[in-house]
Amino acid sequence: MEAKTSNEDLVLGPMIGLRSLMATIRRKRRVWLITGLVGLIVGASLHLVIPRKYTAVTDLYLPLPAGADPAQVMANNVSLLQTEVVAQQAVTAGRLHVTPHTLLSHYTGVSLSDNIMSITFSGPSQSEAVSGARAVARAFLAVQAKELGRQTDTLVRGLQPQISSFNNEIDNLNAKINSLSGATPNTQSSNQLADLVNQRSADESQVSQLRAQVDQALVNEQFTDRSSSVLDPAAVVPVSAKKVVLVDALSGLVAGLALGLAAVIFSALLSERPPGRSTVAATLGAPVELSLERYRSPRVMRRSRLSRRLREPSPTLRMIERRLRGHLECAPGSALAVVAVGTPEPTALAVGGLALALSSEGHRVVVVDAADERPLASILGLTTKPEAMETFELPASGGPPVRVLVAPEDPLAMAQKPPPDDADALLVLASLDAAFGTEHLAPWVTDAVMVLSSRRTTLTRMAVSREMLHEAGISLRSVILLDSDPQDDSSGALSPVDLRLSLAVPAESSK
Repeated sequence: MEAKTSNEDLVLGPMIGLRSLMATIRRKRRVWLITGLVGLIVGASLHLVIPRKYTAVTDLYLPLPAGADPAQVMANNVSLLQTEVVAQQAVTAGRLHVTPHTLLSHYTGVSLSDNIMSITFSGPSQSEAVSGARAVARAFLAVQAKELGRQTDTLVRGLQPQISSFNNEIDNLNAKINSLSGATPNTQSSNQLADLVNQRSADESQVSQLRAQVDQALVNEQFTDRSSSVLDPAAVVPVSAKKVVLVDALSGLVAGLALGLAAVIFSALLSERPPGRSTVAATLGAPVELSLERYRSPRVMRRSRLSRRLREPSPTLRMIERRLRGHLECAPGSALAVVAVGTPEPTALAVGGLALALSSEGHRVVVVDAADERPLASILGLTTKPEAMETFELPASGGPPVRVLVAPEDPLAMAQKPPPDDADALLVLASLDAAFGTEHLAPWVTDAVMVLSSRRTTLTRMAVSREMLHEAGISLRSVILLDSDPQDDSSGALSPVDLRLSLAVPAESSK
């Protein structure tokens, strides 16, 4: 069960932890520092691009009608302020050169207390801000008075028919009471008279209540209309220009830092982490003897710059050359295959640089370019034919020229051609493709070194490459890792179990 879990972890790859995430943030601090600086500059320059807006504030005193809920009344006032009726009235009365819909986006209303509402108006100039706030305040008071009068009229008109109905009923009751009062008194007439008097009293009470409602509505209308007023006239809110620039700059800095950090964090979380040295060594069954940073391929003047890199290798390529030279000297017949997995260009430069170095020392060197898309031939600018293996000579300073054999497209043509017997050193630049196999390499070499890009190679492809070399009887002696994780703390050495398995491969092949 433990072995199964371990294999699944290798396939899925290591998960990024908090420590690794913090290290990534520190390592890529240039990204979020640059975005923060850009945000600071953009924020500080925002007032040059976007015209400055001035804000004017005016306060209104709005009395509460008797018996009304203060919170509800003030909420209704704020809602009334944001209607197009008020905006249209403000545009007409204030002669503002905007549409009512546009004007609504320039002002807001806030309740400061149960009786005070503040109106804030923003405009491109101080005069426009003040005139806009003043126009909105007057428009609101006018619309409020009009709506309140309309509500009062509706209430009075609704109560008048009821008052008239009760008055008519009272008149009928008075007539009946008068007729009974002139008749001869008896018990029955007395009871009827008492009932009529009680009915008249009830109707008169209803009339009094209805008239009181009408009077109260009229009083509320007059009180609200006369008491509603502008408490504080419209005035521009003083704002320091330096403060505005400082606030905008700090806001841009925070936004830039947040954007840069988010980009770094999400790229670290969403990107697939390269496998560590221990994982690569266990998967390929060979030690990782060298881990290097990411190779940068030139984009401008590519051919000339690659040719210069071949003649004048960088320190990184020199390190690869030294490792390849050590394995070449130990390989049987001084024949070594350099397998490029995901990194054909730097591998071709290292092989070509080593061949030139050996040739300058007086050795006869043969290089076979059998990698995908023939990267060494491309760097040298060689024109080849895909049908047969062609030979080219690469001049070297102080020694014999390097013979470059460009393999044909069909691997079988290379397998049928015997390797040269007059070479002091044989380097085969190769790629592994399951569609073609590795039978074409077996007649040429028995040892191999793999130059592998951890970010461009899956664990599945590594395992398949190991099996292909094993089936061809080629021993993978070492792995040179490019694009490695800077935070990888694992060792590239083989564990005792993996070491025994790797040592068993040559014995099994010889059988």
